[in-house]
Amino acid sequence: MYSLRPAAATALIVLVYLALGLTNVFTRAPWCDEAWFGNPAYNLAYKGFMGTTVLDPASSTWKSVKLTGIDRHTYWVMPLNLLTNAAGFRLFGFSIYSMRLLSLFWGLIALLAWGAILWKLTAQPLLALVSLGLISVDYHFLMQASDGRMDMMAVALGWSGVAAYLLLRERSFPVAVAVSQTLTAMAFFTHPNGVMLALILAVTTLYCDRKRVRPGTVLLAALPYLAIAAGWALYIAQSPADFLTQFLGNAGGRGPTITTPLAALRLEISHRYMDSFGLAAWSSASGRLNAIPLLMFLAGAAACLLVRQIRQHRGYRLLLIWTLIVVVFLTELEGLKTHFYLIYLTPLYSMLLAVAVRWMWQQRPRWRWAVSAAMLLFLALQTVRTPSSAWRNRRQLTYDPVVRYLREQFDRNRLMMGGGGLIFGLGPDWNLLDDSRLGYNSGKRAEVVVIDPSWDDGIATMETASPEIHTFVSHLLETEYREVYNHGGYRVLVRHPGG
Repeated sequence: MYSLRPAAATALIVLVYLALGLTNVFTRAPWCDEAWFGNPAYNLAYKGFMGTTVLDPASSTWKSVKLTGIDRHTYWVMPLNLLTNAAGFRLFGFSIYSMRLLSLFWGLIALLAWGAILWKLTAQPLLALVSLGLISVDYHFLMQASDGRMDMMAVALGWSGVAAYLLLRERSFPVAVAVSQTLTAMAFFTHPNGVMLALILAVTTLYCDRKRVRPGTVLLAALPYLAIAAGWALYIAQSPADFLTQFLGNAGGRGPTITTPLAALRLEISHRYMDSFGLAAWSSASGRLNAIPLLMFLAGAAACLLVRQIRQHRGYRLLLIWTLIVVVFLTELEGLKTHFYLIYLTPLYSMLLAVAVRWMWQQRPRWRWAVSAAMLLFLALQTVRTPSSAWRNRRQLTYDPVVRYLREQFDRNRLMMGGGGLIFGLGPDWNLLDDSRLGYNSGKRAEVVVIDPSWDDGIATMETASPEIHTFVSHLLETEYREVYNHGGYRVLVRHPGG
């Protein structure tokens, strides 16, 4: 009977994770990043080249990255997620759901990896289950697990590498190094943030087995990175100049980093933490309740740092080291401060919170009622946030109606400019360009323009970032187009005959 309880708890955690994740998968409207990474995967799967044809190579994106040659080769992101999505499209067809369900699968792999890691580090099944339960309802983890971006794939591969090392090291050290480094190399070539996970794996190897590391170990660890890099280099060799333009452009202009450490720290606190947990200026009163999970995350991490008994535990100390690596990297080396990268942080905070709660439960029995109440509140706020956010932003009320209108009123051959996410509703063969500059760089003129809330924000931002482009776009919309649709935050404008 006892052996069934962990299995039942694991099954419940997986069911909760899938239920909340699927809520996001089927209710959120597709958005530009999913189109920008889904489009080249589609082209590779069905047309034999990995160009991003939904973007105009003469134009740019919100970061003003030059897109030279992007309609032929997609170089501005790491390659493995594009290849994986291409395989997914061949197997399951092109859709936003096949992309998102693949991310949901990677999220499940990440949960299994963390479960294996905690079991190996602590030999405490209950602690592992509590940690996984906290992660499975985490809003930010679920958002990326149900999104078509590559972040969850990188996280899953990287932590699977750590799990493989811990599970295999006692049986065969060379095998542990080879398998773990292969998985982590795949994480790195999925997203550059995989370097965090490579660093975590290196620290873990030295922490557990520094006396076993030899020069041959370093060579063995490097081989997977060199092999994948060689394969990517063959693709880069098709157009090295376009690679340098795209990749270095996307890597640059990402905000304050270690060169301005205090500015980076301030932005980390305000953008990554406060804005993401209900403390932004625009947050509603109910939204500010999400600050409670943040405070509990930080309290759990602080308790693990301050309590000597926790710090002296080898497994818990390793968790603290991992968290420190991620915090320092995201604070001082990653300048965008985007909420996407919270999936590198919140799972570690969840584990540390579980460790702190376990210690208080055992060492401070008088606090058990308070601890129980706090954890119930934490779980309630985390669990409710996903479906409540999905309900407020249902694609059925915004995205789907405009897609139906466009399909009824226009044909796929008319040049349309709008958010790239429209390709998932209209189809990948529609003549759509995601160019909010409306041909400022290319000279192209769309017959139909679709403006969604994201484009509205981008055009407004141009007023200060690029005044000349803002003037061009505003004048063009006022003089050459008329509005024919306005619903759910989407506007459709058609060009005047002869305009």
